[in-house]
Amino acid sequence: MGTSGISAGAEDVASAFERELKRHKLTDKFRIVRVGDRGLFRDVLVDVITSGSERITYQYVKSKDVEEIVEKHLVGGEPVKRLLTGKDYQQFFADQMRVVLANCGEIDPENIDEYTALNGYEAVKKAFEMSPQDVIEEIKRSKLRGRGGAGFPTGMKWEFASNEKSEIKYMVCNADEGDPGAFMDRSVLEGDPHSVIEGMIIAGYAIGARWGYIYCRAEYPLAVKRLNIALSQARERNYLGENILGSDFSFDITVKEGAGAFVCGEETALMLSIEGHRGEPRTRPPYPTQSGLWGKPTVINNVETLANVPRIILKGSEWFSSIGTKESPGTKVFALAGKVKNTGLVEVPMGMTLRELIYGPGGGMLRKKVPFKGVQIGGPSGGCLPEELLDTPIDFESIPP
Repeated sequence: MGTSGISAGAEDVASAFERELKRHKLTDKFRIVRVGDRGLFRDVLVDVITSGSERITYQYVKSKDVEEIVEKHLVGGEPVKRLLTGKDYQQFFADQMRVVLANCGEIDPENIDEYTALNGYEAVKKAFEMSPQDVIEEIKRSKLRGRGGAGFPTGMKWEFASNEKSEIKYMVCNADEGDPGAFMDRSVLEGDPHSVIEGMIIAGYAIGARWGYIYCRAEYPLAVKRLNIALSQARERNYLGENILGSDFSFDITVKEGAGAFVCGEETALMLSIEGHRGEPRTRPPYPTQSGLWGKPTVINNVETLANVPRIILKGSEWFSSIGTKESPGTKVFALAGKVKNTGLVEVPMGMTLRELIYGPGGGMLRKKVPFKGVQIGGPSGGCLPEELLDTPIDFESIPP
């Protein structure tokens, strides 16, 4: 479970299941798996999976409901109908295309075996069969653009750093999302940290970096904890460290906790913070790919960008570029908040309109009698759009950074 699920009472529900399973002597038949958040932050979801049966999902579960679920479903074999997922749950996921969030809410983020069971780290193995330049070309063909806001072509950024003549290069993951109400990066790090690590390994291999840093807000203690667990597991399996998987490539990652300064989300300020200085933006050029951490070529990508990389390497650039629009391919994760029925994280193809997003996964206005007035996009540094612009597609061309 993630931070949002815990705040909604998920830990209390899990503890109640532990007590009831013990009381009914079912601990040898059922185990409790704490997964990341699935996106419906105000909702505690519980999946019951038994041998030979389909998954049954309950929503809005409270600790007081657990006894009934155990006695009627786990013991009696009959689902508790009043707690089954309803129309809002189905609507929330109906128009989503989950690529970055595919594993969130599905696997135990603290168990590397559950990640590898879903082809985790297979993209690293495939990348090692390619030359670094071939990896860069595959990312360029996918037209993956930075998901941190600027939308700069990821493959081009990697190529700039790769072309720099330096024995020392760095790979940095910017996980310092400071906008209020934006928990996209946090949810991925809490629910699927290995996908980001795998993306960093591939990026490091492509540009020739030996060291990587994940700059994460200290206000995300669960994300930091799970990142460090995942990094330790990756080292044990030799996905990180010296001569990864018997190759000539060595790479390791360190988590750097930020002090909560909003300005450190800006890449040049972030690098100064990693170096131990006050985080202050500096003028460019030189760009980080030319002179970044400690004056060395550095690539900085955000969490969502890096989580896309393993999928692109495994499934191919054509698969990725077939999603979304021609110039803004792929999906985008959005945080829905405010007076809509379904709040939380959604992942949809680029090019979906604001109307389709708000009235699709969002479920429309919270109260039918209250008309839509406007939507703020991009956090405090973004802007507000009125109702007449609701049919604006969400992509880098229609809504430029």
